[in-house]
Parts: sequence; structure tokens; C-alpha cells
Amino acid sequence: MLHIQDIPLRRRLLMANVTMVLVPVCILTLLGLLLFQGLRFSAQQSDLATLWPEKGPALSIQYTVSSLRVKAEHPGPLKLKDLKEDCRTLEDLGIATAIIRDGRTMYVTPGSNATSLAERVLSKSGGQNTAMIWDGDGFFLRYTALHTGTTVIASGPMPFIAKSGIRAGLAKGVLQGLLIVIIVTASAIIIACGLILSHLLSRQILQPLETLRQAAAEIEKGNLDYHMTSTFRDELGRTCLAFDHMRRQLKSAREAQQRYEKNRKELIAGISHDLSTPLTLLKGYASGILEGIARTEEKKQRYVTQIYQNACTMEKLVEQLFLFSKLDLGQVSFSLTPVSLSSYMEDYTGENRQRLSERGLDLTCRATGRACVQLDRAQFQRVVENILENSIKYKDKPKVAMEITVTDGPDQVRLVFADHGPGVAPPFLPRLFDSFYRTDAARTDVKKGSGLGLAIVRQIIEGMNGTISAGETPGGGLSIIITLPAAAKESEYEKNTHH
Repeated sequence: MLHIQDIPLRRRLLMANVTMVLVPVCILTLLGLLLFQGLRFSAQQSDLATLWPEKGPALSIQYTVSSLRVKAEHPGPLKLKDLKEDCRTLEDLGIATAIIRDGRTMYVTPGSNATSLAERVLSKSGGQNTAMIWDGDGFFLRYTALHTGTTVIASGPMPFIAKSGIRAGLAKGVLQGLLIVIIVTASAIIIACGLILSHLLSRQILQPLETLRQAAAEIEKGNLDYHMTSTFRDELGRTCLAFDHMRRQLKSAREAQQRYEKNRKELIAGISHDLSTPLTLLKGYASGILEGIARTEEKKQRYVTQIYQNACTMEKLVEQLFLFSKLDLGQVSFSLTPVSLSSYMEDYTGENRQRLSERGLDLTCRATGRACVQLDRAQFQRVVENILENSIKYKDKPKVAMEITVTDGPDQVRLVFADHGPGVAPPFLPRLFDSFYRTDAARTDVKKGSGLGLAIVRQIIEGMNGTISAGETPGGGLSIIITLPAAAKESEYEKNTHH
């Protein structure tokens, strides 16, 4: 169901502006139509005209009378034609007129008598030469120009006067009050409509902004766990969601930084520990020779052999640390070529089975399909050897079996090294590929490994766009699972190359 907060803010503002104009206009139009119909059916037009005699026809009469006066005062010959035009205007309203100059009748309304018309007006004006009267008896006018001697006489019933005369009582007050009420009501409706719409819009705009402000304040305090929710789906709602997404990214970045700092500390601690053990041994054996503890040639030879072996251990550790650092910094370039992983593992197993068996590792290889992957053959050989060496170092029996399986998928190739050795407890599996990590918390036997072997393996596999993980072997043992994206096809060089 579509809610108002789901409508885009721009459209809502447009709708509010249109509503603020359209609603009052519609209401005013409706009230005007109702008033018009009420007046139309409740009263005759002649009755209404009696309420405001100063409007409508009365205004036309006043204008015409003023025109007659001006023309009557005009010096020179009488312009009867102009006077007749004004007289006809009054005659159209039912008022008879007469123009008299120097005792002669210059014009009189057809069907009327100038003498009787003059007497009637003179009687109504009380003998005044100039007068204009309108009342319940009608309209009466007598005007004599002082300079020209032209007299204008007019008399007749007023077209807007009812028989009862001009009414200025209750009805007029009621209609005037009604019009005032309509104006006040319309103004109140417009103001109320504007206030209501403004309140709704301000609430819908200010609420998300307040949510954003609170979230920004929490982030400023360092609280990246503050979850911001928004039920709006407009521009402000999307802004809130984008802000919350930024918060999650910041949280992930901070957690990654914390993990990096932890790994860096563990790396320094691991280097310090793994170098201190052979250095201590070197110092002890060298001190034994210098102080004469090794007095016999046989003992001296044994001390020198130990010094050499520990120096080789340190050299290997430094080489692995240097390689790991270069991989971590992205300074190792990979020369990737399409290689059939099944053929590669079958060839490697066939060439090294006897050698590894003598060291206590029995290899079997089972490959299905011939899908190719992009490999750096030199670096991938290091991956295979590190995984095999890891199984040999940590075996708890004279012999340990390992099964290597290669399985093709639609988009990737899966390689599994599953040994049947002592295995690793499930809580430790996710950390096997961390640098300097060993399941031996005491880290007493440095000769078994530096803790960098599987970390280097992960860096190489990720450098070839693959993934690596660890799991339990059914029946006991450790399984290393590698997945690599499938390549288009094997190159002709690889087809004819003995892996």
C-alpha cells in the first residue's frame, strides 16, 4: 500500500502548493454558486435592487443627469442632438424628459406633455428651480443652467424601486453580513489549509533530518553500532539509508583496521618468538665452543652442526617472511597461463609419490574432467608443497594418507587436499591461514613450521583469483579446499608439456 511518505518529496511539495490554491478556490466557487442560486430563487431582482439603490440603474441615471447638466451649461448654440442622446438613456429606464430654452420646448419625450411634466416636477420640488429627488413616488429632476437659460426636466418611476419603496432594513443587513461571513470563512479555510499542509510537510521533512542528526551525533561519539531506521521511501528516506550504509562501511573499515593492527602485533610477536629460539641456540652452541665446553672433536662437530641447522632454520624463516611481505604488499607478479588442473595434479603425484612416501605421506589422486584454470605454475607449486609439508610436519603416526581430488564445476574447479592425520579442532579452522598462527599456543617447536606456510598459500591463491578454506576430513583429519575460476581452454603449450 502506497503511503504519503513513499511519494517523492518534490511531488509532495507540488501537490501541497496546488492543494493550497485549489481547495480554497473550489470552496469559494461552491459558496458563490450556492449564494447565487439562493438569491435567484428566494427573491426577485427588483426586490434586491431596492436594497442598494446607489448601485445598478441609479448609477446610470446619475451619470446621465451629470452629462445633461454639463451640456446645458455649454455656451453658444444649443446642441440638441447631444442632449437627445442623454434623454433617450433616461427614457429607456422609463423616465420622461423635456428640454426648454427661453420659454420654448426644444424636446419632449414622445407621448408626454412638457407643461404637465414641468408642473409635476415643480410641485414635487416645492417650487425650486433646481432639484433632483428620488423616493417611493419615483424620480424627479429640474435643472436650469444659469448662463444659457436651458432647463432640463425629467420625471418617472425608478426601475429599481418596489411599490413599498426603498428598503434599508433587516434584509440588507443580512445579505451584507452573509457576504462578510463568506469572506471571513474563505480566508480562515485558506489559512487553515496552509497551516495543516505546512505542518504535515515540515513533520515529514524534519523527522528524517532529526534522525540524520542523531545518527551523525552518535557517529561523532564513535558509536558505529547505532542503527538508523527510516520508514520513508522518498529522497530523504534514501538519504537516511545511504547514511546508514556509510555507517556500516565505516564500522567494517574500523573492524578491518583493528584486525590489521592485531595481525601486525601478532606478526611482530611471531617474528620475535621464532627468531629468538634459533638465536638462543646459536648463541649457546657458539658459547660452548668458545668457552671450551666442546673439548672433543666429536662434540665440536655436533655443536657446529647444530649452529648450521639453526642458521638454515633462520634463513628459511626470513625467506618466508620476505615472500609473505611481498605478497601482502602486492609486489609479486603472477604469470597466469591456462593449465588443466587435473593433468597438473596427476603429473605431480606421479613424480613425487615415492619421495613423499619415504617421508611418511601416502598420496592418491582422483581427478574428474579436464577443465583449465589460470595458474602461475611456479607459485602454484609452492602452494602444493606447503600444504603437503604441513601434513608431514604435523602427522602423529609414521604414515599419513592424503587424498587429492579435482572436480570440475560450471564456472570453477575445486581442488581438495584431505589428509587423515590428527586434524584441527573446529574453533581453530578459520584462523589456520593467519600469519604466524599455530594450534600450538605455546609455540615451542619452531622446527615444525614458522606459521607462515598456509598464510603464504592463501596470498598466492587469492592472487590467482581463487579462494581457500579449511575443514574436517570425514573420518578424521584436515582438508584444505581450493577453488579457482575455470579458464577458456588449455593452451597448445600446456597440452604438450609434462607437468
